[in-house]
Amino acid sequence: MNEKMNKLQAQPYRGARDFYPEEMRIQNYIFDTWKKVCRRYGFEQYDFPILEPFEIFAAKSGEELVNEQLFSFEDRSDRKLAIRPELTPGTVRLLAQKYKEIARPVKWFMIGNNWRYEKPQMGRGREFNQLEVNIFGIEDITADFEIFSIIVDIMNEFGATEGMYGIKVSDRRLITSLLRDVLELDEAGQVKIRRIMDKRSKMSIEDFKKELQTAGLSPEQSEKVELFMTADLDSLKNIIPSELLSKNEGYTGIKRLFELLEQNDISKFVEFDPSIIRGFDYSDKLVYEVFDKNPENRRSIFGGERFDDLIKIFGEYELPATGFAMGDYTLLEFLKGWNLLPKPENALDYFITLWPEDSEKFRPYTLEITREIRKTGKSCFVWTEAGSKLDKQLKYADKKSVTAVLIIGDEELKNRSITIKTMDTGVQEIKPLEKFLDDIK
Repeated sequence: MNEKMNKLQAQPYRGARDFYPEEMRIQNYIFDTWKKVCRRYGFEQYDFPILEPFEIFAAKSGEELVNEQLFSFEDRSDRKLAIRPELTPGTVRLLAQKYKEIARPVKWFMIGNNWRYEKPQMGRGREFNQLEVNIFGIEDITADFEIFSIIVDIMNEFGATEGMYGIKVSDRRLITSLLRDVLELDEAGQVKIRRIMDKRSKMSIEDFKKELQTAGLSPEQSEKVELFMTADLDSLKNIIPSELLSKNEGYTGIKRLFELLEQNDISKFVEFDPSIIRGFDYSDKLVYEVFDKNPENRRSIFGGERFDDLIKIFGEYELPATGFAMGDYTLLEFLKGWNLLPKPENALDYFITLWPEDSEKFRPYTLEITREIRKTGKSCFVWTEAGSKLDKQLKYADKKSVTAVLIIGDEELKNRSITIKTMDTGVQEIKPLEKFLDDIK
């Protein structure tokens, strides 16, 4: 057999990512920022397995996700399972499991890995991590306001400003009023047209109207849908009669949400946009998406919604719910596009050399210094390979972005001192060991 045929590919599965230490530092920065802001709001972290019963996603996640993107299989006991493509259904499963035990309101966040069979492209892969942030048990719009506040604080924590991103918000109840009350469509027709509306941003006006008419709408009805998609809060009454609009809880809820946003000086980040639909079948009231304003990357970064009825797939439960999921893949492209990624911090505080000549004589003192440094909480890398030239060790330390190199030679061993070389400046100084340890505590 040809020997080349036996070699395995070193590349990861298409659409998945390897994280080398440099990438891990960026990922840790993103995750740490997420956690810091969520905990600032009093949210608690949770987790659950990446494998879930297939039915959890088939019930409400939407046809495209289930039929085209889901990684699913049968185990050896013929149970149909799926690798989770999102975190919301599994989160609701946890709450249904302990419905009577968990005190409400529930304010939870999770960072989890998901998989979807999609075409890999910029800002999108088959494997990605998400921050899921939800409030359960509060029906009032104040819960949605708190979610919007967290979104703005997270984006601001990354250094984003008003001109870099915006939140577009609508409400499924407005869409339902258009489709059910104005266009008089049955439930199946509403679902069909809503899915076309969700694709509006990727189509020309002509193609959009053509697809609406192919789905059964008249030219007049198609025109009303297009007018709805571009309306503002004031012009909605030209499409949905005022007597219906004034009683629509989606409309009154958004009006109140903007009052709260204005009172707290964050309305500048938010605008009403009825073209926001969201593709999940469980999105049932308020819906919103966060958009990148970068001219080279004008796209949705992440989104969220009300999903009050999702828990009903597990039984006759009542649990108002609102929240969002932010992906690390799209967020990373946003941070890169606006040059918001921080400069890499030094991965190591100290690098301790091992004197190349008669290395075993120096090893005990070198290891003693290592132990004492680590006791202070500082990070420390010690060279262990005997006989390595000092120049080789220093070049290695430079590549690892070390803050300072500690050199121990004959004089340092004799006097219980160390030579400290600061890598940024190249400056060297000699200190007694005890003085050095006191200084870094």
